[in-house]
Amino acid sequence: MDSLAIFRLFITLAAAVAVVFLGVGLSTRRHREYSPASGLRKVFFFSLSGILVTFLGITLPRMPYPSEGEIPDRVIHVVGKQFAFAISESPIETDAQWEEVTSFAPPVEVPAGRLIEFRVTSFDVNHGFSLYAPSGRLIAQTQAMPGYLNRLRVRLDEPGRYTVLCLEFCGSAHHRMRGVIFVR
Repeated sequence: MDSLAIFRLFITLAAAVAVVFLGVGLSTRRHREYSPASGLRKVFFFSLSGILVTFLGITLPRMPYPSEGEIPDRVIHVVGKQFAFAISESPIETDAQWEEVTSFAPPVEVPAGRLIEFRVTSFDVNHGFSLYAPSGRLIAQTQAMPGYLNRLRVRLDEPGRYTVLCLEFCGSAHHRMRGVIFVR
């Protein structure tokens, strides 16, 4: 579904909600006796519940996250520190290792279509780890927090250059905080 069709659907649904609210607002002007056993209210309640359960049933199987029992094909370690991300296939546990990865290590390459687990942490302050597809679309995000390891599992299907940006304002050079992952 393209973005214009989604926008039209949104406008249609928003107009329907506005009409319902307008109708309810106008109906409050006249006095009416309240009947809790109203058949119309029961029909409305069960109809709305059925619609919500249907949408839940449609959307839950399409969740982008892998099942919990699935073992990742690759583990990528990510450490945020003002103002860069160190991205490596081996653990980064010291400032010296962080400096080495950010200064000398080549960008990480992963095969397309494989389940990747990002283990994300920070050495200084909170950072927002966000992964963008080659098209610029945000794929996934998590927090990089000092003293805590977040695990983010993603399947990267599209080959190309994936950009990592910080989404948590972390200081004056926050806008320069980025990293790169290549999918082949």
